[in-house]
Amino acid sequence: MKNTFFVTLAALLVASPALAQTGGQQQYISDEISVSIREAPRNDAPALGIIKSGARVTVLESLGAESFARIRTSDGRTGWITARFLTAQPAAATRLVQTREELDAARAQLRSLESELASAKAQLSKARPAFELSQENEKLQAAIAEHERTAADLQLRYDAARQQRKTLLTGAGLLSGGVILGLLMPWFLRSGRRRRSDF
Repeated sequence: MKNTFFVTLAALLVASPALAQTGGQQQYISDEISVSIREAPRNDAPALGIIKSGARVTVLESLGAESFARIRTSDGRTGWITARFLTAQPAAATRLVQTREELDAARAQLRSLESELASAKAQLSKARPAFELSQENEKLQAAIAEHERTAADLQLRYDAARQQRKTLLTGAGLLSGGVILGLLMPWFLRSGRRRRSDF
């Protein structure tokens, strides 16, 4: 009885690590499958080789979705496989690789755009004083143009006033000459009569 107990106890102790290893460990079913290429559309036909999931093939002939399809592989082999293993979509592993590549490309593009944005901000920051100077320059040019217009207007007024003054002086001179002539004329006339009477 004691011998049986010890033998059972020893067996349990030896088996317990193996039980512990398989009891709580999670694993997954692999999606890696292999499909046999056969000479004829039968499961017992001789195999020509195997193709793995994700391989691209060209369907040459199909006997139905639940039967067989004659295919040609990318390396040129031709044979029959079970049609249910064919799908219009690439395998999940292939799609995952494509998605990762697209994601990497999108991240690279994002980094490039961020770099370009930072460069544009830096250039804008450097150009801001020049831009502000340009705006100030435009304001000064507008003020100069306004002063030039005012000066031109004043020049026109000055020229008009000068011409008017010249006309007035000419008129005043003529009037003064006429007055003086009018005052002297009687004296000349009297003087002429006296000279004639003296003869």
